[in-house]
Amino acid sequence: MRSPESLVEEQALVRAVQEGDDVAFGALVDRYLDSAYVTAMSVLRDAHDAEDAVQSAFIRALERIDQLKPGSPFGPWFYRVLRSTCLNLRRREALRSHEEIPVSAAGGRDPDLDLQRELTRSTVTAALGELPEMQRLAVTLYDLEGYSHQEIAEILGIAVGTSRAHVHHARRALRRLIRAGGDGHADANEPVE
Repeated sequence: MRSPESLVEEQALVRAVQEGDDVAFGALVDRYLDSAYVTAMSVLRDAHDAEDAVQSAFIRALERIDQLKPGSPFGPWFYRVLRSTCLNLRRREALRSHEEIPVSAAGGRDPDLDLQRELTRSTVTAALGELPEMQRLAVTLYDLEGYSHQEIAEILGIAVGTSRAHVHHARRALRRLIRAGGDGHADANEPVE
């Protein structure tokens, strides 16, 4: 959950953007770029498509920033724009199969630790890929991005209880999938909910 100070600062940035301040918009992009990419990847599961969707969503958000009600938080509104952008991109074109380029290690890092992190990331990404889309989005927004169930409900257009259920079932399925060896496939007798 974001701090009250962070929300006040963010609302000031939104007002500045609405008044035409490009630097303020850059600050909003900086705040949300990484988490937007993670969210887009959870929907599209393709690095190139996720990058395209994030870029398009930020452009669309800038074009429509006046639609954000005064005092409303930017994050949930932006994630609705991003989700819509991702779904439109997925509908428009068949997703291509690309191998992801591994994140390169910066100098001075431990290659064994970097390899372990990449294997863990691959295992979790594969397990996330097995989940139904709404579970994947809900658990990503809740566990990785720190949004509340109320905010997730608003972003995804679902009830708060449904958000809680999606996160619960996603976590349970992820535990099972990861225990199954991280190959992204659960035991045939244990279907993903």
